[in-house]
This record gives sequence, C-alpha cells and structure tokens, in this order.
Amino acid sequence: MEEKRYYSIGQVSNICKIPIKTLRYYDEIELLVPKIRKETSKYRYYSKEQLITAVIIRQLRALGFNLKDIKEIIRNDKMDSYMDSIHERIREIDAEIASLEKKRRENLCILSRFSEGKRYEDEEKYRIENIPEIYLLTSRSIIKSYHNEEVNLERWISVLEKAKSQGMEITGPVFVTFFTEMFGQFISKDCDIEFAVQVAETPSENKEIHSFGGFQAATTVYRGRYEDIFKRYIALKRWIDENGYEICGKVTEEFLISPLDTANMNEHVTKIIVPVKITDKKK
Repeated sequence: MEEKRYYSIGQVSNICKIPIKTLRYYDEIELLVPKIRKETSKYRYYSKEQLITAVIIRQLRALGFNLKDIKEIIRNDKMDSYMDSIHERIREIDAEIASLEKKRRENLCILSRFSEGKRYEDEEKYRIENIPEIYLLTSRSIIKSYHNEEVNLERWISVLEKAKSQGMEITGPVFVTFFTEMFGQFISKDCDIEFAVQVAETPSENKEIHSFGGFQAATTVYRGRYEDIFKRYIALKRWIDENGYEICGKVTEEFLISPLDTANMNEHVTKIIVPVKITDKKK
C-alpha cells in the first residue's frame, strides 16, 4: 500500500472536517465505503478519489441535501444530473422561504392584535367608525338552544383548523356574527351564527371566504369575562338610540384577545360592531 494514494479514516476526517463517527455511518449506509478495509484491525483506508467524494458529500450536506439525494448524485456522477438536483434544491429552498415569510407575517398579525387589545381599558367608550373591508373564512350554522354566556370554543377551533388545513394565511382574529335581532343571542333559543377568521385569501380563491366591512358602525370594546358582556351591549344600544342612529345590520364580535390566546379572563378583549345609519330625525 502506498501512503500517498490512500488515507486513513482519521486523515479523511481531519482533511475534510467530517467527524469519524459520521464517516463510519456513511460506510454503514454504503454512501462512502472505504477502498481498503483490514478485517483484523478494522482499519479503513480511502482512495484519493474517495477523498474528493467526501468533500462533495460535505458540500452537499451544507447545501441542505439529504443523504438519499446525495447518494443518487454520487451514483450518477454526471454534471447534468448534479445541476438538476441543485435546481430542485433551489425550488425547495424558495418554498421554505415562502413558508417562513408566511409564518413571520402571521406572528406579526398576532402581535399587532395583542397590542391593539392591550391599548383598551375597561371603559364605556362608544364611537362611530368606518369598518374597513377584509376577508373572512366563514362557517355558518344554526345552533340549537344557543345561549351567549360562554364562548363556543369548539366552533372557533373548527374554523381556525379549516384555514390551516387549506394552507390559508391567517391575518387577524376570530369574528362571530349573529344573524338575529340585537340581544337575540342572549336568549336561549335556536340561533343562526357565523364563525369566521380573517385570512389573506379572497372570495375568488374559495367560496367559503366572504368580504366583511365597508360600512359604518357603532363600536365599543369590552375587556373582561365574556359572561358579563351583555351589560355593554345594553349600554351600546342606549348610546346608539340617544345619538340618533339606527341599527341596519347584524351584530359582529371581533375577539382581539380571546380565550384561545390566554386563560386569564381579565385579559380578554372583545370589540362589538353594530352597523348603523343616521335616522331621519337626526338628518
């Protein structure tokens, strides 16, 4: 054996910066099998060509290739095949980047929602505002003997999971719209309710996505236990009447900080949105 033509496993490890344990594993899976193996001493010796292969393997691992793909690249040993594999890896990286960017945007949306919710104190403040148009993935159904003392978390989770399973980008909170007269959701009876979550996708991409907003509404924000929100509804209705407005749409609740965000009920923040128009008397 000529020393200049062959390298021990320790030399390959030192030259190629690959741990000996890893080289032994490559031997086991037949990715890089030593050219010479002494059964009596279990010494491994690699050829100069295998030293080059070890460098290529290390480079491909650094590029994010898995061992199965690396084995195929080395087996083919053709530049065209190598280039095709790199193109495919670039496409995978682009998809990973897009996925991470989506997750970053979703994290920023949650942070923005929490920051908005924390701005509000539990004060009885009412105002008229223009609700901007957004898109919601919706799930509408009639719930038997509904009573609005507790949040229907199962329905919330269901609509959130629907958005995630379809790969949608969640861009805002959960919304609940009551297709009944105001206060109807507080009476134990069958109730037509729409559960929804704000998403980036549009109605043209999914028939279950509907636009929301684009109207004038009386709003108030309630902080605290959801079971006590009824009192804020009564106060909002009184404010609407006293200021010459008339309800002209279905009531929606926007959950800025919800039970799915924190178990601390004192931190829950719910925005009540009531579409209104100016009465003839006020005109």
